[in-house]
Amino acid sequence: MPALTGVRFFAIFHIFLFHLFATYWAPKPAGMESLLSGLEDAPFYLAVFASNGWVSTSFFFLLSGFILAYLYWGEDGQLSSTRRRFWSMRAARIYPIHLVVMVITLFMRAPSYLGEGTALSTLVPSALATIALVQAWVPPWIPVWSWPTWTISVLVFLYLIMPWLMTTLARLSRRQMIIALVAMPFVSLIPTVIYAARMFSGAPWNMNVDMIVANNPLFWVPYFVAGMLMTRVFALSRFKPARSEPSWFAWGDLAFLAVIGIALIPYIEQPLKFFLRQGLLMPFFVVIVVDLARGKGLMARLFSLPGTGFLGETGYSIFIWQNVVLMLMFTSLKIMPGIGPWQGWLAIGLLMALAIPSTYLVEKPIARWIRRKYIDRETA
Repeated sequence: MPALTGVRFFAIFHIFLFHLFATYWAPKPAGMESLLSGLEDAPFYLAVFASNGWVSTSFFFLLSGFILAYLYWGEDGQLSSTRRRFWSMRAARIYPIHLVVMVITLFMRAPSYLGEGTALSTLVPSALATIALVQAWVPPWIPVWSWPTWTISVLVFLYLIMPWLMTTLARLSRRQMIIALVAMPFVSLIPTVIYAARMFSGAPWNMNVDMIVANNPLFWVPYFVAGMLMTRVFALSRFKPARSEPSWFAWGDLAFLAVIGIALIPYIEQPLKFFLRQGLLMPFFVVIVVDLARGKGLMARLFSLPGTGFLGETGYSIFIWQNVVLMLMFTSLKIMPGIGPWQGWLAIGLLMALAIPSTYLVEKPIARWIRRKYIDRETA
């Protein structure tokens, strides 16, 4: 499914643009007024597209559920390997490079926090939680060290429960699976409906409430489950690989354009943002993923072009390094005050310069070494 590898890079890079522009728009400390100032000259709709990068976060969770179910959901309805092997393989992929980046993050951020007098009772538990990738469960801890990695924190939880999700979903008939897939957007919207009711009742805005709705791992289970169900409803599995159906048009192309169109709508406010993010976009993503997996349509051809797979494989490293790159933008401005107009391009170039060698010289070799030395030996 080369197109799915290619589209992963597009989605993760969209999320990075979101964080890049959010850093530029956020209130800045004294002396940092020119931070990323070159983004001021970005075309209006590029800025709008970046500001709606939360669109790709939703897509990311559905795609993760689909790919893992495609690879590991056996024909008997059970995990195709042992649970221990599955969890060990996931941990070997995400934790080593995450720990490297967290050491750098702690080294860069701890002095400023301590200088500001931030309490150790906040810094220590939030750091330990972020290192363990469980910080998404405690909203105040999410932004302390590495806000973007709340997504990986959610994935850790989803990896943990996936074997039980498989067992439970395998008991459903195909008709029941179709009904469950149709129901997933509505189930996913339940927290948003409660959030909207609270908002319209006049309750004051609370950042922690926003983060609970947006970042709590439980609230992303429906997207992940929808991705899993798609492999059974549409008969897509590595155990029964479907024949590729190359074509120049597919419904997934129209769904992709619709999502891009939504991402180009300026000034999307709450609670509409959550309604879109937490459920209304899910049907579009289902159609996109199915056609990309089957190789159907123009988007499948574009995301399968030479080089897209190479970039797609760097997706995790792009995601994990982005927080360091954004911190370096602050540091570089202190060293060279006139660098602000060029920092946007600098951030993109630096991210790719870190992500590519990180993927192919660190992340993948370490994962292979752990697999050979520990995982394969234990399961032999």
